[in-house]
Amino acid sequence: MKVYTVHTHPGDADPMENAILIREGFNFWAFIFSGIWALYHRLWAAFFGLLGVSLICNLLIYVFDGGPEMDFALALATGIGFGLIANDLRRKKLTARGWKLVEIVAGPNENAAEHRFFDRLRSGQASYNNPQIAAPTPLSGST
Repeated sequence: MKVYTVHTHPGDADPMENAILIREGFNFWAFIFSGIWALYHRLWAAFFGLLGVSLICNLLIYVFDGGPEMDFALALATGIGFGLIANDLRRKKLTARGWKLVEIVAGPNENAAEHRFFDRLRSGQASYNNPQIAAPTPLSGST
Protein backbone atom coordinates (compact mmCIF):
# COMPACT_ATOMS: atom_id res chain seq x y z
CA MET A 1 0.00 0.00 0.00
CA LYS A 2 1.16 3.49 -0.82
CA VAL A 3 0.41 6.39 1.50
CA TYR A 4 -0.83 9.70 0.11
CA THR A 5 -1.52 13.09 1.64
CA VAL A 6 -4.63 14.94 0.45
CA HIS A 7 -4.37 18.72 0.06
CA THR A 8 -7.16 21.20 -0.67
CA HIS A 9 -7.28 24.95 -1.20
CA PRO A 10 -9.79 26.49 1.20
CA GLY A 11 -10.40 29.50 -1.07
CA ASP A 12 -12.07 27.38 -3.76
CA ALA A 13 -15.88 27.25 -3.95
CA ASP A 14 -15.67 23.47 -3.58
CA PRO A 15 -12.26 22.66 -2.06
CA MET A 16 -12.65 18.96 -2.83
CA GLU A 17 -13.01 19.66 -6.56
CA ASN A 18 -9.29 20.44 -6.93
CA ALA A 19 -7.86 18.16 -4.23
CA ILE A 20 -4.26 17.08 -4.82
CA LEU A 21 -2.86 13.74 -3.66
CA ILE A 22 0.89 13.53 -3.09
CA ARG A 23 2.53 10.17 -2.43
CA GLU A 24 4.83 9.70 0.53
CA GLY A 25 8.34 8.46 -0.05
CA PHE A 26 10.74 8.28 -2.97
CA ASN A 27 9.70 9.90 -6.26
CA PHE A 28 11.10 7.86 -9.15
CA TRP A 29 10.29 10.47 -11.81
CA ALA A 30 12.03 13.21 -9.81
CA PHE A 31 15.05 10.90 -9.59
CA ILE A 32 15.16 10.26 -13.36
CA PHE A 33 14.16 13.75 -14.63
CA SER A 34 15.21 15.98 -11.71
CA GLY A 35 15.34 19.39 -13.40
CA ILE A 36 12.45 18.77 -15.78
CA TRP A 37 10.33 17.41 -12.91
CA ALA A 38 11.07 20.52 -10.81
CA LEU A 39 10.13 22.82 -13.71
CA TYR A 40 6.94 20.86 -14.44
CA HIS A 41 5.80 21.30 -10.83
CA ARG A 42 6.96 24.94 -10.82
CA LEU A 43 9.47 24.38 -8.05
CA TRP A 44 11.75 27.20 -9.15
CA ALA A 45 13.96 27.22 -6.05
CA ALA A 46 14.47 23.46 -6.34
CA PHE A 47 15.39 23.83 -10.03
CA PHE A 48 17.96 26.53 -9.34
CA GLY A 49 19.22 24.50 -6.37
CA LEU A 50 19.75 21.56 -8.71
CA LEU A 51 21.62 23.83 -11.11
CA GLY A 52 23.83 25.00 -8.26
CA VAL A 53 24.54 21.45 -7.12
CA SER A 54 25.32 20.50 -10.71
CA LEU A 55 27.79 23.37 -11.02
CA ILE A 56 29.44 22.38 -7.73
CA CYS A 57 29.67 18.76 -8.88
CA ASN A 58 31.27 19.86 -12.17
CA LEU A 59 33.72 22.02 -10.24
CA LEU A 60 34.61 19.07 -7.98
CA ILE A 61 35.19 16.85 -10.99
CA TYR A 62 37.45 19.49 -12.51
CA VAL A 63 39.40 20.17 -9.28
CA PHE A 64 39.95 16.51 -8.41
CA ASP A 65 40.52 15.53 -12.05
CA GLY A 66 37.67 13.03 -11.82
CA GLY A 67 36.61 10.97 -14.74
CA PRO A 68 33.27 9.63 -15.89
CA GLU A 69 33.04 7.43 -12.79
CA MET A 70 33.09 10.44 -10.47
CA ASP A 71 30.62 12.26 -12.71
CA PHE A 72 28.26 9.27 -12.59
CA ALA A 73 28.61 8.88 -8.80
CA LEU A 74 27.85 12.56 -8.14
CA ALA A 75 24.91 12.57 -10.57
CA LEU A 76 23.52 9.41 -8.97
CA ALA A 77 23.86 10.85 -5.45
CA THR A 78 22.20 14.10 -6.53
CA GLY A 79 19.34 12.24 -8.25
CA ILE A 80 18.72 9.96 -5.28
CA GLY A 81 18.78 12.90 -2.88
CA PHE A 82 16.32 14.88 -4.98
CA GLY A 83 14.07 11.85 -5.42
CA LEU A 84 13.90 11.50 -1.64
CA ILE A 85 12.85 15.11 -0.96
CA ALA A 86 10.84 15.91 -4.11
CA ASN A 87 7.37 15.16 -2.74
CA ASP A 88 8.16 17.06 0.46
CA LEU A 89 9.12 20.08 -1.64
CA ARG A 90 5.73 19.90 -3.39
CA ARG A 91 3.96 19.78 0.00
CA LYS A 92 5.96 22.75 1.23
CA LYS A 93 5.06 24.76 -1.87
CA LEU A 94 1.36 23.94 -1.50
CA THR A 95 1.42 24.92 2.19
CA ALA A 96 3.09 28.23 1.34
CA ARG A 97 0.30 28.93 -1.16
CA GLY A 98 -2.42 28.34 1.43
CA TRP A 99 -3.31 24.72 0.68
CA LYS A 100 -4.29 22.62 3.69
CA LEU A 101 -3.43 19.02 4.49
CA VAL A 102 -6.84 17.48 5.14
CA GLU A 103 -6.27 13.74 5.18
CA ILE A 104 -3.75 10.94 4.93
CA VAL A 105 -4.99 7.96 2.94
CA ALA A 106 -3.50 4.68 1.69
CA GLY A 107 -4.17 2.65 -1.42
CA PRO A 108 -2.45 0.46 -4.02
CA ASN A 109 -2.36 3.43 -6.43
CA GLU A 110 -3.42 7.08 -6.58
CA ASN A 111 -6.87 6.38 -8.04
CA ALA A 112 -7.71 3.81 -5.37
CA ALA A 113 -6.47 6.15 -2.64
CA GLU A 114 -8.59 8.98 -4.05
CA HIS A 115 -11.68 6.75 -4.14
CA ARG A 116 -10.99 5.60 -0.60
CA PHE A 117 -10.72 9.22 0.55
CA PHE A 118 -14.00 10.27 -1.09
CA ASP A 119 -15.74 7.16 0.27
CA ARG A 120 -14.50 8.04 3.76
CA LEU A 121 -15.56 11.66 3.23
CA ARG A 122 -19.04 10.59 2.12
CA SER A 123 -19.45 8.26 5.10
CA GLY A 124 -18.25 10.95 7.53
CA GLN A 125 -15.10 9.09 8.59
CA ALA A 126 -12.63 11.47 6.91
CA SER A 127 -11.25 14.30 8.99
CA TYR A 128 -11.80 16.89 6.25
CA ASN A 129 -12.90 19.62 8.66
CA ASN A 130 -10.61 18.50 11.48
CA PRO A 131 -8.09 21.31 12.12
CA GLN A 132 -5.83 19.00 14.13
CA ILE A 133 -4.77 17.01 11.05
CA ALA A 134 -2.76 20.00 9.77
CA ALA A 135 -0.80 20.25 13.03
CA PRO A 136 2.11 17.83 13.32
CA THR A 137 1.93 15.34 16.16
CA PRO A 138 4.87 14.08 18.19
CA LEU A 139 6.54 10.88 17.07
CA SER A 140 5.55 9.20 20.33
CA GLY A 141 2.07 8.66 18.90
CA SER A 142 0.20 10.95 21.29
CA THR A 143 -2.29 13.40 19.85
